[in-house]
Amino acid sequence: MYRSTVSRRQFTLLAGSIAASQVPMGAAPTVAASEFIAQVQKSLGGDWPATGVDGFKAGDPATPIRGIAVTAMATMSVLQQAAKANLNLIVTHEPTFYGRQDGPSPPPPAGGRGRGPAGVSPDDPIYKAKQDFIAKNGLVVFRLHDHWASRKENEMTTGLADALGWSKNKVLGEETMYDIPAATLEDTVAAVRKKLSLRGGLRAVGDRKLRVRRVMLHPGMMPVATMWKNYDKVDLLLAGEVREWECTFYAADKQANGEKRSLVTIGRVASEEPGMMACATWLSSLDKNIPAKWISAGDPYWRAL
Repeated sequence: MYRSTVSRRQFTLLAGSIAASQVPMGAAPTVAASEFIAQVQKSLGGDWPATGVDGFKAGDPATPIRGIAVTAMATMSVLQQAAKANLNLIVTHEPTFYGRQDGPSPPPPAGGRGRGPAGVSPDDPIYKAKQDFIAKNGLVVFRLHDHWASRKENEMTTGLADALGWSKNKVLGEETMYDIPAATLEDTVAAVRKKLSLRGGLRAVGDRKLRVRRVMLHPGMMPVATMWKNYDKVDLLLAGEVREWECTFYAADKQANGEKRSLVTIGRVASEEPGMMACATWLSSLDKNIPAKWISAGDPYWRAL
């Protein structure tokens, strides 16, 4: 039998090289952002076209993940908090760069009117500052909007209901309606403001003394057709945002016509934050070795009075 002779020094060097090539005991294996997101895509299912709104928006997808920051919108403040907390994969619900596709606005078509800006100018100082901060801190930004919002569990709505303490009041057979403890509109608005830590972004239309019992929740942007279909079924319709000339003044005219209904908007991003908090919990379940933390984008408004 052949037996090689290895000196003590050679053995030490060999052992050291083997140890260096393996993952230390107790350490989590390195996972690239692209690998983790592939797991997210598989779990959520559906098609993920390159032209869709969901996808990588900044940074290198090959970057190893240290931790995940989940938010409704990747503001500069959120990016700064994430970097400080050593969370380098940013999962955001809304665009990071102020346009649907998260890129700079393309030039307008020659001799004609475009559909409006798709984003800011590539020379915009805030656009550049965000890109520079992301690059300097090794961050990777992934937008998760359509696929998260379309989950059958409807966490965007149930998350908001949870945050408001209304989950147990869900109307049987209705996905977005809740029979809450009866209170005046004024008191209900005050409770919503307090529970969601809102500043000036909340706006209400309706009689302050209206008795509110049945509420419909619609996080994000509420289409006018949704309002017209459901407004007569509830005492209060609580949405993220609406187009003012379609919905706000429809509600005002309803009130002027003597009908007892109310509309409250709390801000698109603010309405989506509880749903993204639920998203952070879900992402944590996909890989126990990668921490996922929700970071609030906050309510940027303040009240003059």
